[in-house]
Parts: sequence; C-alpha cells; structure tokens
Amino acid sequence: MLPYFLLSTLYRFLLQRLMLWTAVAVLLACAGAADAARVEIAGPGGITLPAEWMAPPSATGNAPGMLLLHGCGGLWAKPGVLATRPAHMAALLQELGYGVLMVDSFGPRGVRETCTASSKGALNSTRRAEDAQRAVNWLKSRKEIDSSRIAVLGWSQGATTVLALMDRDNPGVRAAVAFYPGCGSFLRTAQPYQPAAPTLMLMGEADDWTPVEPCRDLVTRSGMDTFRLVSYPDVYHDFDDPGLEVHLRKDIANDTHPGGGVMVGFNQSATDDAYRRVFKWCSRWLDPFHTYPYEQRTSRPSGVPTPAAVPKH
Repeated sequence: MLPYFLLSTLYRFLLQRLMLWTAVAVLLACAGAADAARVEIAGPGGITLPAEWMAPPSATGNAPGMLLLHGCGGLWAKPGVLATRPAHMAALLQELGYGVLMVDSFGPRGVRETCTASSKGALNSTRRAEDAQRAVNWLKSRKEIDSSRIAVLGWSQGATTVLALMDRDNPGVRAAVAFYPGCGSFLRTAQPYQPAAPTLMLMGEADDWTPVEPCRDLVTRSGMDTFRLVSYPDVYHDFDDPGLEVHLRKDIANDTHPGGGVMVGFNQSATDDAYRRVFKWCSRWLDPFHTYPYEQRTSRPSGVPTPAAVPKH
C-alpha cells in the first residue's frame, strides 16, 4: 500500500474515473470480477461460507485486507454474477492495493434476500456478525495480507452487520465503513454503543428505509471522535448502487410511514464524495508508515468472544 502522503494523487485519479466506472460497472459484475477466486470459509454451526477473493496486486505479504459485506439483496445479481455494487467497490479497492474478500452469508443457508417483510427474520445482522468474524480471521491468515491492517465495509444490512461486528471485544479490525446502516437496535442498550475501532457511516438524509436520525443519536451517545457520520441532503437509500434509478419500492416496509414503501436510487455526487471519504478514512487508519492513535472505548460488551489467533497459510 502506498504511503499516506502519496495517495492524494491516486485518489484524484480514481475519482476522475468514477464516472467511467459507473458506466462499466455492470460489465465488471457480469464478468464476475474476472480475477476473483472462489474460496470457502468455515462458518458458524458447521456451515461453509462461499466467498470471492481478489488478491492484492502485490504478494509481498504487507498488503491491507478489506472485507465487503453485502446488503439484504445478497452478493449475487444472479447465479455466477456478482451484484454491481460490491464488484465495483472491490475493483477500486484492489487497484489501491487491497486484498478484497466478499463473503456470501445467504447462499449456504438457502436465503434469497432479507429486504422484504416476509423474509426479515431469515438472517439478522447479529448472526451475520459471526460470519464476518470468521471472514476477518480468514483474511488475517493470508500470507499476502498484513494481519494488523484489516478493514471492513458493508451496505444496508451488511452495514448494520459492520456495527454489530464492531460491538465485539477485539474483532481484529483496524477501521470500518458502514453505508446506510440501521442504528435503532444499538440505541436500546444499557451502555452507549462504542465501536472497537474507527468507524465511518455514510447516509442519505432522505433515507426512509434506514433513517439517519438514529445514527446521529448513536454517534452523539458514543462520545467518540473516531465514530463519524457523513450525510447527504436529498439522497436516498442505495445511493451508491450504479445504474439504480430513483424509484419507490413498495415491497419494503416503511416503519415511519407504514404502507408507504421506501425510496431508493443512485446519486452520482454523493457517491463521488462518499468513495473519496472511504479511501481516505481507510488509508488513514491502515497506513503502515504513520500510526494514528484512536480512542479506546470506555464501555466493553461482556461475554463477547475474542477471536483466537490463526496461523498464516
């Protein structure tokens, strides 16, 4: 990974290409992320989690690792074809020098989606956090990855899973990013929610699926400067999903306005700014040449397992 002070030029280069990436993102997804390899990870309860692994460009053993967690629609657009959003992000991150792992929590459990009201109980973010922990441990075991430089990024239910993972004791993650998570459940705890490592949330202010206000409250209650929220006016859920036209999804429950459905749709300017922030946030906390101190949380969840060390392979 390049030193922090050299990355600004690369950021500008990548941001100039975002418009082009948006246009070709569907082609990247349809190609199935051509350089991705199918791997299997031992999951909880004896299941096997299929995952897509995009190795870092350099195999020197000091590359950062990124775990991507899909949303409620799953990892795949259709069998064998990655959904556009994770394929797009994975390609950009790999170009920045990351090894990228995309784990499928739905397939091995026979779950198609968890977006609609009839499917919400199929697999929640707490259970998915255990999948994420197993995937983090897998990344740490890779010889080409620096085990001290692991980040996690998720969308929607995957973003809520990021928050659940960061609520664990020592999840082994140095930085986290959550695109439009649901924050309400983390407000209903005796102790203030405090993520285990620096965490950035990116949300639309017009999001009526996972509203921004509970997340604002969560950040305020945490009292932590390294727990950040950036929100975008007049922007809906799924704002960084390339090619997704703004429209009303009537099949999604709206908890604020029952029966009204929710708005979703792509926003180019919000995506450009959010991706810039993602790259800078992760680079800051994963930079091998500068060690930035970050706040230790004052409250610790009890009874949460700490992942055991895993050997390199």
